[in-house]
Amino acid sequence: MAENSAPAIPDELIGKKAAWVALAVICFGIFLAALDQTAVSALLPTIIKDYEGAFSPTAVERAGWIVTAYLVGYTVVMPVMGRLADLLGHRLLFNVSILIFISGSVMCALAPSLKWLAVFRALQAVGGGAIVPIAMGVVGLGFSRKMQGLAIGILVSAGEAGGVIGPLYGALTAEPFGWRGIFWINIPLGLAVMAVVWLLVPRWPRSRVYIDYLGAVLLAMFLTLITAGLSGQRTLGWWEFTVPMMAAGIVVLVLFIWTEQRQEHATLRLSMFRNVTFSAANIANLLEGVAMITALVQVPMFAYVTKSASPIEGGLLVIRMTVMIPIGAVIGGLLVNRISHRWTAASGFALAALGMFLVSRWPETVSSSVQTRDLMIAGFGFGLNSPGLAAAVVGSVSRARIALGSAVHIVAKTTGMMVGLAALSGWGIYTFESTLDLEALPLLQRQENFAEQMARLQAVFEQRSMDAIMIVLHRFFIVAAIMCALAIIPSLMIRVRGDGGEEEADDAAR
Repeated sequence: MAENSAPAIPDELIGKKAAWVALAVICFGIFLAALDQTAVSALLPTIIKDYEGAFSPTAVERAGWIVTAYLVGYTVVMPVMGRLADLLGHRLLFNVSILIFISGSVMCALAPSLKWLAVFRALQAVGGGAIVPIAMGVVGLGFSRKMQGLAIGILVSAGEAGGVIGPLYGALTAEPFGWRGIFWINIPLGLAVMAVVWLLVPRWPRSRVYIDYLGAVLLAMFLTLITAGLSGQRTLGWWEFTVPMMAAGIVVLVLFIWTEQRQEHATLRLSMFRNVTFSAANIANLLEGVAMITALVQVPMFAYVTKSASPIEGGLLVIRMTVMIPIGAVIGGLLVNRISHRWTAASGFALAALGMFLVSRWPETVSSSVQTRDLMIAGFGFGLNSPGLAAAVVGSVSRARIALGSAVHIVAKTTGMMVGLAALSGWGIYTFESTLDLEALPLLQRQENFAEQMARLQAVFEQRSMDAIMIVLHRFFIVAAIMCALAIIPSLMIRVRGDGGEEEADDAAR
């Protein structure tokens, strides 16, 4: 049955004009959603100052949810929206998703507190995350098998491009309009996308499909419980909050696995993970997510705390890393068939680990040239590994599951981002407070001038605070380096035809 009784797309249009127009429009939607995913990273210090009046580690933990909430919403909606689009129609659901994205953006712009901003960011991300599986469905319907690989590559590139320029885009937009401007601008952009979709994108055929709502809800609950538990480890208490939330998350995960094994049309086919190549590539991508979100959030934070950098300066600093990601991805794509998927991915992670390790060695007075060198090494490594991992996922599943496999690959990375950011934020607060050691501050002496003693005390406190913050940041970057180094192990387990090993088979699909 076709959407609104519209006829199916004729075979002669498959992979031609109608499909390419649809792809171009949807790519812009993906680009816009990915842009907002990272746009706030360079603005966190400004947002904290606006809401809290002063910069503090506990405020940083709360502000981390502005990024984490978007990742949660972006991730949990992906498994079900592709199948929902098959049922209701891709064009209709795409526009509904953009409308949700716009509504969430308006609420973010009007948010009265950090907590409400995080809540509204999750709603905004539900619309943004839904676009990705819908786009995968359009590729499956509108392109021949021969052209699907190219189309998927273009979709992935659009998402990567949005994430790459997001920090600088956010900073440049916030300069004249304030940080709320990055949300207001989504209204005209989103409406323009909806209008173009309605006018130029054809009504793709739709089909009757079964949607695993229970599986989708359980997956969303699991990710939310784990992320919330890790985020509240310091402010709400480890035993009082984190342990119960983690335990509840494990129970929900077990229930999710039990449910999915008995579903004919499961949200996530667990049998896919029996494929060693598929599992290895996704584990590596999850570890990369932890490392990348650490760099995206903490590099601008470093600039702010050491040099009182503006959002634009913070964005310009992190873009020295992100600008190298597409360059590394292009070179990685050329190397995949020359030195194998596993060695391309492993080489990329080795370079990313080196770059993050060098960043962890930055002193407070690090030079701009050293920052550029270290961030470019890390960014090039992050880009270099991407084609090897993505191509390994596509090559390890049947053609019927390319879209699902690609969605799982994206979810693995965003899961690493949100869980990593949540865990590191709580750990960072604990490290800061234990390192600061306020009890060791000098005591006031009666015989000395009170004003002079207070000035000296303030100077000592500020220096100790700076030293504690630097220790926290250095440890964050060390963790990022370790994650990249660990990702080398699953990368070397990848086996795709032509890599010197037998091609892994997706047993459940063949």
